[in-house]
Amino acid sequence: MGIGEFLEENGEKVKLGVYFLVVIGVGGMLFSTLGEAWRRAELAKPLILSLDPLVGVSLEQFAAGMFGLYLGLLALMIADPKKRIQGVLLGFGTAAALVGLLSVGLFIPNIDFGANIVLIVGGIVAGTILGGGQQLLEVRTADALEFRRAASRLYFVLTGIIVVGMIEYHVTFPQLLAVSDAGVSVQNVGGSLSFTQSGMFVNGLMSVVFVLTLREFVQYDSSETFFVLGPRASGKSLLLVGKYLAALDDATDRKADTPMNPSGDLMELVSSLDAVGQDAGWEIRSTASADVKDLRFNFTKGRVFPKNVEIESLDYAGEYLDELPNALMSADDEIDNSTLRLLAQRVRDAETLILVIDMERYHRNESLGIEPYFDILDEASGTDVLLVATKCDILAEQFRDERALEAHQYFDEFQEYVNKKLVANDQTVRTLVQNTAGNEIHPVYYQTKVDDAGDRVPMRDPNGNVMTIGFDELLKKVG
Repeated sequence: MGIGEFLEENGEKVKLGVYFLVVIGVGGMLFSTLGEAWRRAELAKPLILSLDPLVGVSLEQFAAGMFGLYLGLLALMIADPKKRIQGVLLGFGTAAALVGLLSVGLFIPNIDFGANIVLIVGGIVAGTILGGGQQLLEVRTADALEFRRAASRLYFVLTGIIVVGMIEYHVTFPQLLAVSDAGVSVQNVGGSLSFTQSGMFVNGLMSVVFVLTLREFVQYDSSETFFVLGPRASGKSLLLVGKYLAALDDATDRKADTPMNPSGDLMELVSSLDAVGQDAGWEIRSTASADVKDLRFNFTKGRVFPKNVEIESLDYAGEYLDELPNALMSADDEIDNSTLRLLAQRVRDAETLILVIDMERYHRNESLGIEPYFDILDEASGTDVLLVATKCDILAEQFRDERALEAHQYFDEFQEYVNKKLVANDQTVRTLVQNTAGNEIHPVYYQTKVDDAGDRVPMRDPNGNVMTIGFDELLKKVG
């Protein structure tokens, strides 16, 4: 197993290990340094100490209240199904940070937690309110249970502490405020700034690593956009329907509470394929040239670090594929056809292009119709590419006959079989794979049977549902 394949299969476990090391190891050392920064602070420390003579809030009371506020935000993050693991990791990181501060005699030795319990509890309540905790008391709506405000506020609080702490550690300011029991006075500014370069690289590196990790912790949505390209009748519509059905099965298995929000056009296709009898055919026809359908849905990717992914594409007539390269080379106002203009814009905006290879054409020794892909990729340089072979049910039968293996049970071996067969027997596909840096072709198909008329129709389970293969694995590659 290569490194890439290992990371693809175990990426979340590797992330979990790396994040644990960062929040425990880096967090402990970083907050020990921040403790030293507090001791030498010339700006933040006088401002906080001035609260006592001004409003009667001592440093101990301020620290207890802020700690409670932090705990309230952290509790909401742990209560969030999508951020629970990150919240638990931050809990370990908090313990490591407290140990780091304790090593320099700060925080825990200086706070009477019993005497300040009211402030701590009040801070927890304030943190839950600021983080959107009222959702727990509301009747559940179509929205998912997510505490985005809590996660973002935790990120800004911790990032602010780190940035201010690093400035205080490495920059010495002239004294601006003098705080005493008598009050606060502004000092005449004298002297100049001085910089401490000792440890700057290590401290800066720790800060950047910790902040970037925090940023990963608070992200809910994948920002990647996808667009599907394929010739006429190559299975683009069924590809999108299959991905939706796979995502729906996954959401049911994990009892996800995140709405999938499928578009009406997508549900029309799903209903056409699904709401039919046991002996029905595909019931989905090629898209008319004047018809463009908006197909989109949301799904949650990942088990350890789940993220919301939006799959969005257009169902369009495959005839436009031949015209798309010229459209991509033209300005929008030079494209007369509104559908073609929309397709060109979507291709330009996509971060990943999903290129369909029709295996039914391959089986019939017909042209695959993928020649326009090469010009499109030239115009969309820098865009990621995912190659998908649709209608692989016939190849699955050949795989079973040749290897005595079922494709759905030995999918990795089947994928290797499909790749070798296509690359060896079709020079256009071989060139496409080479032009996309050796991109692996991902096979998908609906399980089929041959009816009395000799046509291939979808097999259905006892409930009349179609059975898909390869779409679960395809979903893991997106997002």
